Amino acid sequence: MKIIISGHSSFYIRENWINKLFYKVYEKDINKKIDKSFFSKNNLSTAIDTLGVGSKMVESIKYWIDILGIIEKNGDNLELSENAKIVFQLDPYLENLNSLWLLHSNILTKKNEKVLIWDLVFNNQENSNFSKESLEKKAELFCIENRIKYSKKTLEDTINVFIKTYLKDEKALNNPEENMISPFVKLNYLKETGGVYKFVNVNRESISDYLIYYLLFKKIKNQGLINQLSVMDAYDYINKIIRISYLDFEKVVQELELQDEIHVDRAAGLQNITLDTKKYLEKDIIKKILESELVQ
Repeated sequence: MKIIISGHSSFYIRENWINKLFYKVYEKDINKKIDKSFFSKNNLSTAIDTLGVGSKMVESIKYWIDILGIIEKNGDNLELSENAKIVFQLDPYLENLNSLWLLHSNILTKKNEKVLIWDLVFNNQENSNFSKESLEKKAELFCIENRIKYSKKTLEDTINVFIKTYLKDEKALNNPEENMISPFVKLNYLKETGGVYKFVNVNRESISDYLIYYLLFKKIKNQGLINQLSVMDAYDYINKIIRISYLDFEKVVQELELQDEIHVDRAAGLQNITLDTKKYLEKDIIKKILESELVQ
């Protein structure tokens, strides 16, 4: 498992970066392929001119589109991922909050990579509150226990970037260089009180039921032959990506069952969710997420 600690060059993702990638690099063509050297140091001047940002921001954009699952390497080319193609087709300006939830979930559902700070925060179900200091100590301990080289400065920068990804820094906005916020601020997901941070529960009304279905689909598909998951295990898994109350989660499960998308075996108190991973292609679920109407 590859552990990703940094690579963002101390920049949180800016609101227009993903849009710039699609319009200026891929020129609004979801099937376009660009050479893998586009983000390399040898091609830096071209990337700077195309994206209209500085060299450090070019490095940061590459980091973000990687961890958000927007691009995939295919031989000598960098292509938009299949899921990103659907998002850009249906919501090129990321106006639908479900697009942002999808990108957020990509960070936490990687098969062979773990983005350290995200993993430490979202996998901690015992205490969802954290401060910069407590998170830094936890990250240091993880690195020491796993013999990973790190520097305090890198961890501090990464924690600051993590927080600014989800929370607007009013003080920093007075700085002309910080006058753009992260698109994920619109999720209204992270709250701060007196230096203590917490990701709050999302209202069911603000997300598509098919977003939960999609995450369960990926989880069950990765299990292989077993196409079942207990309701509690399903909730614990979802809650490590999108914080939601158990009551709202139950309502989503009931609605998906009513729509015949899942089956819940309640015999003898089993409470097992069965999901047919062959019913839809992943891209078809993405379409359902972005096309579905939110609960009123």
